[in-house]
Amino acid sequence: MTMIRLLHAERRELPDEDEIRRQQGLPYVIISHVWQRKEVLFEDGPNLRSWTESSPPPPSAKSGSVQKIAGACKAVREYGDGRITHLWLDNVCIDKKNLTEFSMSINSMYQWYKRANVCFAYLEDYSDKFPTSEVSVFTRSKWFTRGWCLQEMLAPSKVIFFDKSWKAIGNKESLQTQLTARTQISKDFLLNKADISRASVSQRMSWFAGRETTVPEDTAYCLLGIFGVNMPLLYGEGKERAFRRLQEEIMRYSDDHTLFAWKSPSAREPGLPPETGLLASSPDYFKGTGDYVHNPNKQNNRPFQMTNKGVSIDLYLQEYQGDCIASIDCLHGQSHYLGIFLKGLPNANQQFRRTRTDELCKVMSSGRGQLRSIFVKPPADI
Repeated sequence: MTMIRLLHAERRELPDEDEIRRQQGLPYVIISHVWQRKEVLFEDGPNLRSWTESSPPPPSAKSGSVQKIAGACKAVREYGDGRITHLWLDNVCIDKKNLTEFSMSINSMYQWYKRANVCFAYLEDYSDKFPTSEVSVFTRSKWFTRGWCLQEMLAPSKVIFFDKSWKAIGNKESLQTQLTARTQISKDFLLNKADISRASVSQRMSWFAGRETTVPEDTAYCLLGIFGVNMPLLYGEGKERAFRRLQEEIMRYSDDHTLFAWKSPSAREPGLPPETGLLASSPDYFKGTGDYVHNPNKQNNRPFQMTNKGVSIDLYLQEYQGDCIASIDCLHGQSHYLGIFLKGLPNANQQFRRTRTDELCKVMSSGRGQLRSIFVKPPADI
């Protein structure tokens, strides 16, 4: 994990290289927010104090961002009461022009949020009375639709929500009912009473379904910490390739078959291939999979892995209407396993592709078929 660079809340100054080393281990507040179109960035650091004091005033395009930072610094000073004097904001505290630092920061970010004394979640588009309904007005904030904000809510043990004037709305505990209703994340995982590694892969993916990122590849990169993996950042590779790389990385550390328990929106969707591999193209394919449970099988304990023939895996197969149903080690309910549809490739021994990708089926535990070693090959363009 790379060293964290902290902003001083009183002086509104960034540290030099020597001071960064001295900052390690200091208590700090970490800020979660939705980026504006024009943000104050690391290179604006020398002007930050004068801009927040309006002498001279900041460029008009960045005035909103300056007000946000000034409000964050004031909130930290009031909350810290002299005990906490530093904060971290991604737009200011990461030098994105330094590609090595940027990559290391993305791979360290979950741990930075986890180590923070508290996270301030700033809802710039919310200002109303204290929420009273189950899915209240504050949960309609854009903050709840952004990809990066998922880990920023889950990783810290303490999160305080603020409205656009930096007035506290409540914290994760006091707002738990509304947060769970909005995000479908159970109380234990939301409040850090259970480690998220205990949630199945599909459950964690389902939490992200429907969220968006400005940069396509960040759909995968903002999930690194949630799955406890690291990988190089390759901006320009595209959303689908980045997300497939993430799933391959998850496969290296987990034997959880719920990784394969996804459904595409529609097999007839324009541009969607009729046959594909075992891995999903988007986390949105995991919508509604939050209650799927990995159920390891003692008779099927050979590791699965990616090869040049596709995913090498042992699955229970049975023929069905010219295709095969493959039963994965994933339960939905007490006695039903989940099945996916596979089609054998012509003139290719034991090679298959997934078909009918918008469907999952139930398989009785007493009739799963024959255990076979197969390869499930991705499309040629992946």
